Amino acid sequence: MSSSVITGISYTPNVIASQLLSSLDANQAQQATLESQLSTGNLVNQPSDNPTLAGSLLASSSSLARAQQYSTNASDATAWLGLGTSTLNSLISTLQSAKQSVMSLSGNSLANPQGAVAGTTAALQATMQQVLSLANTTYGNQAIFSGTGNVTTAYDSSGNYVGGGNAPTRTVGPGVSVSVSATGPSVFGTGSTGLLGPTGVLSKLIADVSTGTPASINTAATTDLAALDSAIQNVTNQAASLGAAYQSVQTYATQATSVQTALQTQISTQNSVNVAQATTALTQAQNSYQAGLWATSQIELHSLVSYL
Repeated sequence: MSSSVITGISYTPNVIASQLLSSLDANQAQQATLESQLSTGNLVNQPSDNPTLAGSLLASSSSLARAQQYSTNASDATAWLGLGTSTLNSLISTLQSAKQSVMSLSGNSLANPQGAVAGTTAALQATMQQVLSLANTTYGNQAIFSGTGNVTTAYDSSGNYVGGGNAPTRTVGPGVSVSVSATGPSVFGTGSTGLLGPTGVLSKLIADVSTGTPASINTAATTDLAALDSAIQNVTNQAASLGAAYQSVQTYATQATSVQTALQTQISTQNSVNVAQATTALTQAQNSYQAGLWATSQIELHSLVSYL
């Protein structure tokens, strides 16, 4: 019959000291983490505090940053579209007034025909300048109808388009990009059917009215006003498009705000410290540390107190 002998494990003072020092280091690190949590109110102050939670918070923070950017873009788009819509409404009103002045000139028996022609011509010239000013409306330092080309000016003093590219856009949601304005040609037209320029509708109206003959007045009241009506209809359509885009962007802005609120609540819930629990844990860690110090001081071989 064989017998087995169980040999006991012998712990030398050096081994015990090493274990105690390791325990003290871990305890100090725990205290530092708890103190940081109580100071900031956050469970995670550096990734090593909780790698899994840190990864989740990073993903949520990235989503929050995107939602905030969408909200900022939507706010900017709303401002652009609001200004564009109001500008086009002013343009429509200005053009309709010009139409009425020409209709009044041609529809009445005038006691002072030369004075009426001169007055209507002056009014149309003022209209031309008003339209040119509206065409160069700016938001900040950018002309809203200049496209992405020459952003400071859409039309030169002669009414020629000097912008270029497409209408500027803003990304207001995941994969959602909206135009925040319209280019000058799409609003004011081009060539003989456009409002501006040497051969445009307004220039033609001014020329025919200022000539002052019955034939030229008739041309102004028929052919020219028909072209003006077409131009007004085009501006009206563009204003409606900008108005619809404005409403759409407001919806995306509301969605972005809702997502921001939800993500902020989620992050706060995930990362908030339970103060009572953390305070209790810190007290326990401090007590444990003091006990460890006392145990270390009892080791006779090599005074470990000198190493602390």
